Amino acid sequence: MSEVPTMSDRSSRPIAPTLVLTGAACVLLALTFLFVRAERLQNPSEERSTEELTQTVSQEMREAGEELALRREDDPRAMGEVDAPVVMVVYSDYLCPFCGEWVRRTQPDIVEDYVFEGLLRIEWREFPYLGENSRTLALGAVAAAEQDAFWEYHARVYGSPEDFVGEDERVRERMETVAEELGLDTERFMRDMESDATERAVEEDYGEGQAMGVSGTPAFLINGDPVLGAQPLEAFTETIELALRDEGR
Repeated sequence: MSEVPTMSDRSSRPIAPTLVLTGAACVLLALTFLFVRAERLQNPSEERSTEELTQTVSQEMREAGEELALRREDDPRAMGEVDAPVVMVVYSDYLCPFCGEWVRRTQPDIVEDYVFEGLLRIEWREFPYLGENSRTLALGAVAAAEQDAFWEYHARVYGSPEDFVGEDERVRERMETVAEELGLDTERFMRDMESDATERAVEEDYGEGQAMGVSGTPAFLINGDPVLGAQPLEAFTETIELALRDEGR
């Protein structure tokens, strides 16, 4: 899992860490502890123990994590039933290789086995910390969502991330071509990318992740239980099954 640099290390225009979480400061501290604890338990040389991890998450922490699920009926960056028993919140960067690996190798099985069955809802958050191109692609994701094409854009960019490296101008030209390929109104797409509303949406996602202690991508909360990194499919299915059992499913 890639590590997040400090704001002073970022060569690109920094994204203001707008805090959008509600509730007392203790909720933020609980969420930060949740992710820090999860990261300490993660050992890249060993399989992750979901049972061990979930036993360290108190009910208060789990409830705080669950509060992040928006469950908006018209959320274009969400997939699955709004009342699904389990919600997985995902923090990701379009140029993070581990995020791309997860999207290509793990997400399809999770969607088929749980989202299509009405058991899981996925809510995506933008956490573009790997430079200006990452930020530009995140803005593009929100702009695509304005035309109900977020998941098509998501699949296209994560499917060929090598197409979106280089000078920012070249990347933007490539994104305009992709918008055209997806059948979007390209003028509106490029205009929406530059809008204040789009920038705020990305800032809010990024600030939310920072406030709760996200230190790399991909990072996941599954009904409040953390899973960090492009873990094997089994780590996600085990955590989802545990959440389903907690919900009486």
